[in-house]
Amino acid sequence: MAYRRGAEIVGFTPSFFPFVVLFQLIMLPVRLVNWLLYRTRVEGKTNLRKFSSAILVSNHTMLMDPAIIAYALGRRRTYFTMLEETALIPFLGTFVRLLGALPIPEGSGSLLFFEGAAQRALFELGFLHFFPEGECYQWNQEIQAFQPGAFLLACRLGIPVIPITTVLKRRWRGRTSVRILGRTVALPPVVTVVIGSPLQPLVTCPDSRTNTHALRRAAFCMAFLVRESMQNTINSRGGSKEICRGKMPRLVKHVGAPAAQTPVRCAR
Repeated sequence: MAYRRGAEIVGFTPSFFPFVVLFQLIMLPVRLVNWLLYRTRVEGKTNLRKFSSAILVSNHTMLMDPAIIAYALGRRRTYFTMLEETALIPFLGTFVRLLGALPIPEGSGSLLFFEGAAQRALFELGFLHFFPEGECYQWNQEIQAFQPGAFLLACRLGIPVIPITTVLKRRWRGRTSVRILGRTVALPPVVTVVIGSPLQPLVTCPDSRTNTHALRRAAFCMAFLVRESMQNTINSRGGSKEICRGKMPRLVKHVGAPAAQTPVRCAR
C-alpha cells in the first residue's frame, strides 16, 4: 500500500507475513555483503539485552547503514525512521516500509503526531532507530551536530537511548583505491559497529505543555553527550577521517530547498 501524507505511520507490523519474509530475504545478501565487502565486526551486543525498549541512534555514513545496523542487531529487530519525502516515492517507499521504515511527518507539531506511532513501534519490536545527523555524510568520521528529536522523544517516553557507532577504516595498508584495467576503483572501508552503553534521559515527563523548556534543554544536553561519546568511540578505534566523500544527495529534492547547497566540511 502506497504511503500518503497524513496516513498511518506504522503501516506494517510483525504480524504481517510479507513484513517478515521480505526482511529475511533481504538479510541473506546483506550478511554476505557485510562479511565479504565490509568485513563488518560488531562490538557491545550485550548492551542490547539490558532493556526491552529503547531509542537507537547512529551516525549516518553510508547508504547501507540500515542494513549494517540490522545485521549488527542480530536476532533483535528495529523500526527505522526516514524522511517522509522518501516514503512518498512510488514503489521504493512501499518497499522500504515493508523492511521496517517509518516516515516522520514534516511540519510543526510533527514530533507530537509521531509520538503515538513511536509508542506502537516500540511495543511491536522494542527498538526505534534514528539518524540524528539528519543527512548521510558518506564515509564521514567527524559526526555532525545532532538534531534533538530522538532525544526529546526519549525524554517524553522515559526510555533510554542506545548509541550505535559506525567506525570506518582505510582498507589494505591504508589504501582507498586500486587500479584495475586502467581504471581507479574505490575500495570500501572496513566497518566496525560499536553498540554503546544505554543512556537514561536526564529529564522525563510526559506532559510537555508545562515542561517544554526543561524537556528541550534535557534533549539538547542528551544529544550533545551522546554525540561526544560516539565521536570518542571513533577516535579511540582509529576511524579514518580522510576518506569522507561529502554529503550524499537526497533521493527527492526537499520542497523549498535552495538549488545549490553549501558544501559540508567533514573534518575539523
